[in-house]
Amino acid sequence: MTRRSLKYGALLIWSGIACSMPLGPSPLGASWPNEPAGLRVLTDWGFDQVPPTAGDVPIPGSPGWSIVYQTPPSSASGSAQLVSDTAAPFSPPHVYDFVYPKGMVEGTAPSTVYYEPVNAGEVYLGLWWKASSPFDLGPNGNKIAFLFNGGGASGGQQFLILRPDGRLHVLPEYPRDFRWRTPNITGTAVTLGVWHRIEWFCQLSTGTLKWWLDGVLQGSYTDVRNSQNFDVVKLSPTWGGNIGAQKHETDHYWFDHVHLSVR
Repeated sequence: MTRRSLKYGALLIWSGIACSMPLGPSPLGASWPNEPAGLRVLTDWGFDQVPPTAGDVPIPGSPGWSIVYQTPPSSASGSAQLVSDTAAPFSPPHVYDFVYPKGMVEGTAPSTVYYEPVNAGEVYLGLWWKASSPFDLGPNGNKIAFLFNGGGASGGQQFLILRPDGRLHVLPEYPRDFRWRTPNITGTAVTLGVWHRIEWFCQLSTGTLKWWLDGVLQGSYTDVRNSQNFDVVKLSPTWGGNIGAQKHETDHYWFDHVHLSVR
């Protein structure tokens, strides 16, 4: 199965192109406090360009990001929109608003914004993110982002999700490894309606997986390995799983900034 043919699957595995050049060594400091030293920045973006609403296409003016919809934006399938939020913590005023309409069936995302190629065995992803309050997490939670290996076809993927317990979890869906990584260090409950900084790091050679919420380490593991490098990063905030649940209300995920570095 080609990567292109995977775009209609339940895990929303899409393809595209990215044309930006690496930005050089990543500056360390308060912006991304847990970014390992020596990583190379691939992209750093403040969600300040209008997202196209058709096709699988680059986002004009963005540093290498593309967008694809599983279905055209509608009152049933949701959408991603450029909106203004002067209270955005990192790069105001523009943010992306992913809208989940009431009645939306789980298993899809309003849209997917993605970056490729990555081609690295070590990835650090930083995000400023906010979930609306209230938020209907349903029976399975709401995903935030994905890291894909080998296009997802043979290498699989892992995703970061806000689960119904109100905490951030990671699920690697890898060959011979399909096990939840729970917040085994600090299980911080996400405060809805408030901006949060998420940091997510994985190094395949050592099996290291870590993620942070607002600078506090949530989970730390040394057993997450894959023979194939990371090749695509996706902000595909998929609602739920595949049991057919429907949204009880209109909800939102907002993204203020994304930072991706590799080695």
